[in-house]
Amino acid sequence: MGIVAGLDSSAEFTRIVVCDTDTGAVLRQGYAPHPGEPKAVDVDPQTWLLSLGEAATGGILEGVQAIGVSAQQHGLVPLDAQGGLVRPALVRNDKRAQVAAADLVESLGGRQAWAEAVGSVPGAGQPVAKLRWLARTEPEHARRVAMVLQPHDWLVWQLLGRPARRTTDRGAASGTGYWSARTGTYRPDLVELALGHQAVLPEVLGPAEAAGTT
Repeated sequence: MGIVAGLDSSAEFTRIVVCDTDTGAVLRQGYAPHPGEPKAVDVDPQTWLLSLGEAATGGILEGVQAIGVSAQQHGLVPLDAQGGLVRPALVRNDKRAQVAAADLVESLGGRQAWAEAVGSVPGAGQPVAKLRWLARTEPEHARRVAMVLQPHDWLVWQLLGRPARRTTDRGAASGTGYWSARTGTYRPDLVELALGHQAVLPEVLGPAEAAGTT
């Protein structure tokens, strides 16, 4: 019998489901809300780890051979060159970046130009728009940003012990506003357009690739 776990860190809680791979039977479950303000758009990522730890109490993950991690999409976790947090993560459909998103659309030459570049047009909730908002409203923080992750990328990185390799998946990457599903590559020029400089981005894994082992 194989034992695997699914870990979902949503905007408000962590849920863990442990299953038997042979039968699909649910063996154990865990749940814990995130501490802090439920509807906040600026969030300390450490609250996700605290919630995860609480959800995993009681030996829920004992014997687990593989874990799949999902989390809220379109969040922005800005990190410095040492992997430290520059500021709280920007999460949810943050309306503060509406003007920034419109600026980006115009800067590249319109909606069609964006659709051709990455298959989508920037919206306020996307990481690319949040980067532009950060550059325009918090330039001192923006200048320190050296790496950019999304919430589930950051969680996986933490669970693996913060290795040099940082990863994401195609689904998450396709919503950033700077990765093209058509070409399977990042558009670092769009990161620079938004942030004002380049930043390290996570490796995009295929559906059968593992982010690492512990």
